[in-house]
Amino acid sequence: MTKARINKAIRHLGIEIIGRRGAGYFYFVDLDEKIGQVGNSVMVCYLNQQSLSRWVSDAEAAMREYKEELARILG
Repeated sequence: MTKARINKAIRHLGIEIIGRRGAGYFYFVDLDEKIGQVGNSVMVCYLNQQSLSRWVSDAEAAMREYKEELARILG
């Protein structure tokens, strides 16, 4: 599993994965605005600890969290 493969699978959401191997976590950032983290971190040390479908599911959940938080802030 590579960041490139995951990012290709989640590009349609407008986010990408960031993090370093072995750090214990990865997170998603907005491609357009580069405003920082989108949603919660994914707590794994290595990308291959999850299937590609799980990464996509986590990215979709992160985007939902981001949109909900944005809507709450903006009213």
